[in-house]
Amino acid sequence: MPTADIQPVFVHSGWRCSSTYVWHRFRALAGVRAYYEPWHEQLARITAQTIDAETPDNSGLRHPGGTEPYLKEFQVVLDPAGGVTNFKAGFALDRFWIEPEASDLGQQAYVETLVEAARVRGEIPVLACCRTLGRVGWLKRRFGGFHVVLVRDPVQQWLSFYSLRKRPRPTYFEQCHYVLLSEMAGCEDLSRTILGHDFEGVGTLADRLAAVRSKLKRAPAGVSFQAFLAVWLRSYLKALPQADLVIDVDRLARDQIYARQIEAAIQVGCGLTPDFSDCRTPAPHGIAPPVQWRRAAREVVDLMDLHGAVVGPDAPEILFRKLAPAFAAVTPAPVGAVTKVKEALGGLVGGAVLSRAYAAAAAARTDGSRR
Repeated sequence: MPTADIQPVFVHSGWRCSSTYVWHRFRALAGVRAYYEPWHEQLARITAQTIDAETPDNSGLRHPGGTEPYLKEFQVVLDPAGGVTNFKAGFALDRFWIEPEASDLGQQAYVETLVEAARVRGEIPVLACCRTLGRVGWLKRRFGGFHVVLVRDPVQQWLSFYSLRKRPRPTYFEQCHYVLLSEMAGCEDLSRTILGHDFEGVGTLADRLAAVRSKLKRAPAGVSFQAFLAVWLRSYLKALPQADLVIDVDRLARDQIYARQIEAAIQVGCGLTPDFSDCRTPAPHGIAPPVQWRRAAREVVDLMDLHGAVVGPDAPEILFRKLAPAFAAVTPAPVGAVTKVKEALGGLVGGAVLSRAYAAAAAARTDGSRR
């Protein structure tokens, strides 16, 4: 395939959303260079030695992949002075909700570095990351390609990282959500209401993570869950209208027919056919959520004025399915025939189709971060 014809594939998700599994299945394909977490701040300091040292087996994060280093694909783009060429640690969370038309020459040069490193080797670049849900439109406008968005049941997703908590310290995943919530543009009141503190949002990423950790290291589960859900909602309302394919990762694990449909949709979209036949549903966490999550979810939706975007007639099916239990007492709008067909397909239709009707109305509530 000529270099110019090689188009990148982007896999977008939140943390603890089966993105490592999906990346792992792309990585297994011949002719693919699958970059793992290409917006992770650690890329600013990695070396060939540290790449070899970190594997799924020794991570403690219940990831597939065995002893093969997560970051081996980055070896060809290491800067002799340290870190990955053109990457800066601030890329991890800075401008998380960047608008498609915004200029960011630094991030653009970095992504070009990864894409070109694959292309010159005749490989298809696959970039799979937990930090790009707010950047889907920006990436699509600049790099084209095929964009996949992963969605997981939000309660199980939150429990997945909350279960890793070592008291009294919040997990890294919780801290990232605190930082993102505190820096949402136009959401100062929401952030203050949920977090109970104001944060300046200045300094390096390490400084900002330390600031939220110092004030929220003993925050109750309810604060953690509501911060997570606010970021979850903002992220998906930003990402879904731009997606070429939406994957319900809960269904991917339990429904083999759906898994085959997803494989076929990816093949049509980008020419690759990852094998999801070994996908297994993660075991549900053995404890009930340590928060009244239905009430907490309704409060967040009300605070963000997103009721229509979640249970209204134009709400994307995937969000309705994931949050419907929280609104069981709310009578949903009538469901038309077209919606029923989409529901049966389980989100196979791209997010741009699923969400076009509500995107304009939600745009004012899904603009960029303050950074």
